[in-house]
Amino acid sequence: MRSVLFRFPDVHHFETLVCDTGESDLELGLPPGETVQDGEWVLAVFELGAERRATSAAARATLAPDGPKLVFEPRDWEKLADFVQAEARRRVSSLPPSPSAAHPAAPPPPPPPLPSLLASQSGRGGAGAKIMIVDDDPDIRDVVAAMLEAVGLVTAPVGSAEDALLRVRTEPCDLLVLDWNLPKMTGIDLCRILRQEPSLASMPILFLTANASSQDMVDAFASGADDYVVKPFRAPELGARIFSLLRRAKMQPA
Repeated sequence: MRSVLFRFPDVHHFETLVCDTGESDLELGLPPGETVQDGEWVLAVFELGAERRATSAAARATLAPDGPKLVFEPRDWEKLADFVQAEARRRVSSLPPSPSAAHPAAPPPPPPPLPSLLASQSGRGGAGAKIMIVDDDPDIRDVVAAMLEAVGLVTAPVGSAEDALLRVRTEPCDLLVLDWNLPKMTGIDLCRILRQEPSLASMPILFLTANASSQDMVDAFASGADDYVVKPFRAPELGARIFSLLRRAKMQPA
């Protein structure tokens, strides 16, 4: 699957496009210079703002009378909306405080604890699900496991791709949180193997990795990944992505 790159220096423009679109109009025109074939599936990669924070989603090309377009599935459009809303919250939280007036406003209340933030995302389809965390860094495994267990998920921390492959073949698992850079077999290799096994091909896989380039993201999605989060990660965003994948998996027909 080849990729098509969209760059949005103005993040608000992308937010407006994604969040204000009706359910019957989940499409975007091609960036200048890009060409597609009718019916072709591509990976649309979106780089946002000066930091070029990236996300991506699969799309089908169509040659419409008013020009070529990429048409997205509702669940992939929802993923884009989740990402841009998380980015909007991040930008707001990173803004410096405004100069105090003569009568400064009362300080805002403290944020809710992490379990409350994540529990609000769980909705229908999350509690009790088993998440395998594959990372060779024990600190990362411990942090992610504690975060997910605090909201009712069951975790299975694993330190290598080889051990993960053995376990998922014999133990039920609802979702894989997978690092890219593992000691022997890489996360990409493991993802490709799982997508070739009929009993495991539909299991959601979320990459949690320090690899931050657009090409890394393209390679991960091409290998079969469902989502991609870059380290250092924000716990509420990671939790929201995990619960979103669990909900989508639950809604898939048996």
